[in-house]
Amino acid sequence: MDLLLEQVQPLNEPERLPLLEAVERVAFADIHASIPQPPFNRSPLDGYALHHEDSAGASRETPARLRITQHIFAGDGQEKPLNFGEAARIMTGAMLPPGADCVIGQEDTDADREWVSVYRPLQRLQNICFRGEDVAEGQLLALRGRKLHHAHLGLLAGQGLSGVSVFRRVKAAVMSTGDELIPADAHPAPGKIHDSNSILLGARLRSLGMLPVLSSCCADDVQRLYDEIRTLLRDNDLVITTGGVSVGEKDFLPAVAAMLGGRILFHGIKIKPGSPALAVAKDGKILLCLSGNPYAASATFEVLAVPALHKLSGNKQFSLLRQNGISRSEFGKSSDMRRLVRARISGQEVFIPPHGHASGMLRTLADCNCMIDIPAGAPPLQSGTPVTVILI
Repeated sequence: MDLLLEQVQPLNEPERLPLLEAVERVAFADIHASIPQPPFNRSPLDGYALHHEDSAGASRETPARLRITQHIFAGDGQEKPLNFGEAARIMTGAMLPPGADCVIGQEDTDADREWVSVYRPLQRLQNICFRGEDVAEGQLLALRGRKLHHAHLGLLAGQGLSGVSVFRRVKAAVMSTGDELIPADAHPAPGKIHDSNSILLGARLRSLGMLPVLSSCCADDVQRLYDEIRTLLRDNDLVITTGGVSVGEKDFLPAVAAMLGGRILFHGIKIKPGSPALAVAKDGKILLCLSGNPYAASATFEVLAVPALHKLSGNKQFSLLRQNGISRSEFGKSSDMRRLVRARISGQEVFIPPHGHASGMLRTLADCNCMIDIPAGAPPLQSGTPVTVILI
């Protein structure tokens, strides 16, 4: 896996997007605040702005009486100063007038059109939202190489920005191989099956924020495979194939990899399922050839392709998402090599489907949100055993 990541470099190409389209995209540059938030001292409540000295000793029995000289609403710009002995009727979010140094909530007052009675003393600067208390001018708001979430985009909107520069999307091509495969709209003749791997991996690519490019199924023919993969490598950042990668008579991907003339990073990994996986580096691009069995393709996609894709996309956080839990199920097989077992985690409890664990079976994966990462040499998994899962 490290061999693969070493060959991958972030795509150093930006695109500028409207803020709403940039959610979950990766920031291309550090972003700093150009204006403070809030941009002025403001009231956090409906009440009255005043000088704190005017409230000294105030109580229900001996209220402070102040003349109301201003009415200030959110959005009003204030330049008229507030003198001692005066109060300004003020609403939540409104700008404090010059001279006011505190705000009292209206529940601690009584008022008519001209006078307000203040029933308790206030401290200087009490009940004020201060200029820059949320965001200081020059403060770092988003880091290059980090995903932009809704809060980041809200901060940028508060800076008066309508768009942001992000790394462009990774174009990742997916191609299923095999004489037996037909597209979804074809009628299956004897011995043929509909291609599910392209949609399986293409949908996963889209959920990761990548741009999937689905190529037509390719038959088991060396020259056709070579021609198609060479074109896909030219036009995409990463190419993923499924099928034809093992040692059968029509498993031609190893021969195609040799024809491409790139650097073979590995052919065969110590993982079940999906151990025949093959990776090739060619002219700065990656060809990743996975098993044709749907779950094997999905499992090795998660541990091989996902970190590489995140690194390509500029995301500095490209490690697999892991979580510790407790297995509430048994898995009866010992593991002579690292094994990835589909499962569902809820809180810290991990549940394994009771049936359907063959690498060619896809149904049980639909109900799973993780894979248990069982190390090589582990005995059969017992209920109650601590486990580490990879979130998917």
